[in-house]
Amino acid sequence: MSDRPEQDLDDETQTILRRKAARPAAEGASFELRVASGPDVGAAARIEPADPGRLLVGKSRACSLCLRDREVSRRHFAAEVVGARLRITDLDSTNGTFVNGIGIAEAFLQGGETLGIGASALTVHRLAENTRVPLTMASNFGRLLGTSDAMRRLYPLCEKLAAADVPVVIEGETGTGKEVLAESLHEQGPRAKGPFVVFDCTAVPPNLVESALFGHERGSFTGAVSQQKGVFEAADGGTLLIDEIGDLDIGLQAKLLRAIERSEVQRVGGKSWIRVNVRVLAATRRNLDEEVQAGRFRDDLFFRLAVARIELPPLRRREGDVPFLAQNFWRRMADADAPIPPELLQRLASYAWPGNVRELHNAVARKVALGDLASTGSHRLPDLQGAGRVPRPGESNDVIDEILSMNLPFPRAKQQIVAEFETRYVERVLERHGGNVVRAAEASGIARRYFQIIHARTKKREST
Repeated sequence: MSDRPEQDLDDETQTILRRKAARPAAEGASFELRVASGPDVGAAARIEPADPGRLLVGKSRACSLCLRDREVSRRHFAAEVVGARLRITDLDSTNGTFVNGIGIAEAFLQGGETLGIGASALTVHRLAENTRVPLTMASNFGRLLGTSDAMRRLYPLCEKLAAADVPVVIEGETGTGKEVLAESLHEQGPRAKGPFVVFDCTAVPPNLVESALFGHERGSFTGAVSQQKGVFEAADGGTLLIDEIGDLDIGLQAKLLRAIERSEVQRVGGKSWIRVNVRVLAATRRNLDEEVQAGRFRDDLFFRLAVARIELPPLRRREGDVPFLAQNFWRRMADADAPIPPELLQRLASYAWPGNVRELHNAVARKVALGDLASTGSHRLPDLQGAGRVPRPGESNDVIDEILSMNLPFPRAKQQIVAEFETRYVERVLERHGGNVVRAAEASGIARRYFQIIHARTKKREST
């Protein structure tokens, strides 16, 4: 794990870590769920304060407490310790989750309650008070940042997964950092010197997905004017992230399963099989168990991919991480002598962040670029000082004034200002790192693919 030495951290981060050093443990009660009636009487699962994720209950083999009850959903509910209480969250189950006979979407339990799901009843037992389990003092795993207990619970698991070289399913809401985690798993693992390739299932037209995955031979279809390798061959010796795999057409899932199981691919229009040595990571915002139940995702592919799984928590459940992340983003994007204003941190901390870390990153970027034109949702952020830059020769001192003088509609004006900021930011970071996109992306704290998109846009602008 690439922990930074304390002298390289800003004062606020040092303060956060010193405060956590005084309580370097997850503290709370331990609980046990035990099946009291139904097909699985006697089955039980324990939930600890330091567990690296939520405990899942349902029919799916991916659940920690797997039940045979036909009336239970594949992924029925989740349980996690929050302080001295157990939080139960219904996962949009078909027949609902009930606490002492009352249907719930989310509930906090003390112990002694009975959970009803399908034809089964589970009792909740509090096992111990004030259990203390040591947590890592790390503030990051690779470029995945966070000092909250929710994130520090995950880092040891991330270390193990990085070294394991097995398929991993990364789950989480949009914007939680799934791609950054995947890239960090690659960079911290034995394949770090190999390529890291991303295939986004939502970014390729359906009729070209097979070719993009496995490649094609010349003349295999209209427009195939030359032989082309697919992403499996491009990732040979390294890691392939299949992003938003829940959106992959079910007709191609069997071919993907074969490629993963046999480590070989066949190009479209080809006759020979090509051996590949690739670690596959899959990311999804969808509940794949629900997709399997609905017939949109193959059960065998899901379990071949889910040798290991990790769920990134939403930002709203990462207590204390908003100020920490905002400071990191600000320090990377703003002028070195322009600290983030305390009143801005307060406003950021009070927002719900439905778009998670990505939304927070974009909000800070907009604020650096736009000043008082920036907003977070419906909340206008306060004015910032020192977010300007030295103009290029022949440029106006204020790019905002230049764009405003064009009398564009507000959405187009804002889009141009943000695009200008992104372009100049990429230019500055690339210059600082000698044109190396990999090192520049690491220093920026954003996924390499996002950085490359902006870099390509910059090159296109320079060529016109």
